Amino acid sequence: MQVDLDPAFDIDKIETSLGSAKWNRSGSSVTVTLTSKIKPGIVFWVEVFYHGHPHIAANPPWDGGFVWASDKEGFPWVGVSCEGQGASLWFPSKDHPADEPDSAFLQYEVPKNLVAVGNGQFLGKKSVSDSTSQFSFKVSYPVNHYNITFNAGAYQTWTDTITLAESGSVMKMDFFALREDLEKAKMQWKQSHKVLKVLGELFGDYPFQRDGYKLVQTPYRGMEHQSCIAYGEKFVDNAFGFDYIIMHETGHEWWGNKISANDHADLWIHESFTTYAEALFVEKLQGFEKSLAYLLEHKKKIKNKSNIQGERDLYFNDWKDSDMYYKGCWMLHSLRYIVNNDTLWFASLKAIAKESGFKPISGDQLIERLGKQLKINLVPFFAQFLNSTTWPVLEYKSEISEGKTILSYQWNCSRKDFEYPAPIQVNGNALRLEATSEWKNQEFSEPINSIEAVEKKFLYKIHNIKKK
Repeated sequence: MQVDLDPAFDIDKIETSLGSAKWNRSGSSVTVTLTSKIKPGIVFWVEVFYHGHPHIAANPPWDGGFVWASDKEGFPWVGVSCEGQGASLWFPSKDHPADEPDSAFLQYEVPKNLVAVGNGQFLGKKSVSDSTSQFSFKVSYPVNHYNITFNAGAYQTWTDTITLAESGSVMKMDFFALREDLEKAKMQWKQSHKVLKVLGELFGDYPFQRDGYKLVQTPYRGMEHQSCIAYGEKFVDNAFGFDYIIMHETGHEWWGNKISANDHADLWIHESFTTYAEALFVEKLQGFEKSLAYLLEHKKKIKNKSNIQGERDLYFNDWKDSDMYYKGCWMLHSLRYIVNNDTLWFASLKAIAKESGFKPISGDQLIERLGKQLKINLVPFFAQFLNSTTWPVLEYKSEISEGKTILSYQWNCSRKDFEYPAPIQVNGNALRLEATSEWKNQEFSEPINSIEAVEKKFLYKIHNIKKK
């Protein structure tokens, strides 16, 4: 069997339930030779003993590894993130997003003047020696390897609760901040209640109720570690009045942690839906027009340098831009326009969030499920936005015939089967054109003085094909 482990670590021995095993390695890949065959359905264990100095992150969380820092009082402050390179940067694993353990048991030993924080339920603390203590945690849900985390610091801690709307369950919330930022954290992190409430309304109750919700101050900007959100922001709100890290990383508890892509090529499932959730969060609290303003700020960041969907077995760090966030968000906003039924749209998002969790899925599977919910063939739509760096272009031309103005229009896309409604303004009036890749006509009794794109509703361009 294969185990992945960073070459920075030396393996001392590998034990199994069948006895000691031999192994050989090539880079991060460790091939373990078992002493006999394993019959289907038989449970067995493999234990890897290893030592070494873990990789230090140069630019966390985008560059994976450990972050070694100190607080203002001189106490060590440690964190780890590894979405890009994978969890095998610090522990042996089958390091591919298609493989999620159904649970995890975590034990961390740290100096007695520090607090260790991991994912899941806190099982207890015990003294190991005169100088160290051991902290134990249990993750009781399937978990992405890269979402398993470790934090240590001279944390000040407090707890709270939240009542979940659908189940009525009371869930524990735990907070861990440095002493120097304690009062700021207590004020700023109150937003987590509002975030959990709104996201619960949109996508169903918080997914990891047994494991609770933690917010932990880290020496890097942030990360969506399951049930243990890393927060490294400066306790300030953005221009739209909320803390981006609390909102975005908590949003990943639904889109990324509960609903997980089974290959890095489909990480748009994580980032597009979570970024779109930001706009819906603004809409819930400040209204639709304010959410449009938020979306237009995101639109400025679209680069169109590479496809949102990558090749299979792509590494996270291979992405050339952030279009899976911003263009992906606009892709979903555009789909909402196509659906043209907010009751159905929001019900479908909630249904997908509830029904597709706790087992990694592909982008194709998600597209198929969402299409069934909306009763629309979404394959051409997603293919256009995910697998092309060109915009959908609505071409049009107009001419006067027998006293009437004829507006002709068609989609010019990389997908010839892109057949979806297009928003447009003619003489200041909003129209919904049922466009395809073939020319269609619409008559007007009055001259057409102006034709404009409706850029707040759809991610596209318009182009006037002037008559020769």
